[in-house]
Amino acid sequence: MSSVVQPVAPGTSDDPEVNELIDQSVKGWWHDSAMMGAIAHQPDLLKTILPVFESFFIAGRIPAHQFEMMRLKTGEINRCGYCMTVRAAGVVDEVGPKEEAFMGEIDESAFTRSEYLGIKLAEYMAGDPNYIPDEFYDELKKEYTEAEVVELIFACSVFNFGNKFNITMRLDTTDESDYEKEMSYPFIPKAAANG
Repeated sequence: MSSVVQPVAPGTSDDPEVNELIDQSVKGWWHDSAMMGAIAHQPDLLKTILPVFESFFIAGRIPAHQFEMMRLKTGEINRCGYCMTVRAAGVVDEVGPKEEAFMGEIDESAFTRSEYLGIKLAEYMAGDPNYIPDEFYDELKKEYTEAEVVELIFACSVFNFGNKFNITMRLDTTDESDYEKEMSYPFIPKAAANG
């Protein structure tokens, strides 16, 4: 399966700022340029979305590794092959040893209370957030300020956007990256689904 559009390759845009942002995704963020390269077909969108990621991943109000665990949890639930393969480079060593504890059923004992609640929020939001129990919000607000709750929910919304974008674009990792290639996305033909 190939990507719906061929991502803009590093260094090939006519816009120097776009080239710099794609380069950041290769050297810093993800060590892969497929997602940002796909968005780069609309340069203004790329120039807008990358600062959004930076606004919470780099800000330090909530640890970056927690956001990465939340991002991976949404990717798992939404079955995003790209999101489950590509990792935030700066927190791989912190997140890697904990992955088994949050993939599938969450092992609450493996996390701090704040980490667990963030991952659980990601699980709820990637499912159907209409069914988040009131008691969960009570627990969340015991651990986080209102501003932090907004930031967590906003970040999960962005992660879900990324999952849906990457799945719909059928993104694969780039040939230049060290990640596995030929992402797998569940696909059931309409006739079979109604069958």
